[in-house]
Amino acid sequence: MKKAYSAELKALGKKIKKLRLSHKITQETLADLCEIDVRTIQRIEKGEFGLGLPTVYAIAEAFKMSVSDLLRD
Repeated sequence: MKKAYSAELKALGKKIKKLRLSHKITQETLADLCEIDVRTIQRIEKGEFGLGLPTVYAIAEAFKMSVSDLLRD
């Protein structure tokens, strides 16, 4: 994985974790809302997992925000 891409994944993972905590939901709840495994949420938040478009949409929907807002710095 390229360093720049890795840095972007880590930044997105931190943002998702921050959003999750601000919404006061657990990783398990977010996983259920997104219909993905909790381990995947853990890996996303650590920046260890590249997100596909369906996952990005599911996470944005779980936080009731647009994909562009989720991906924006």
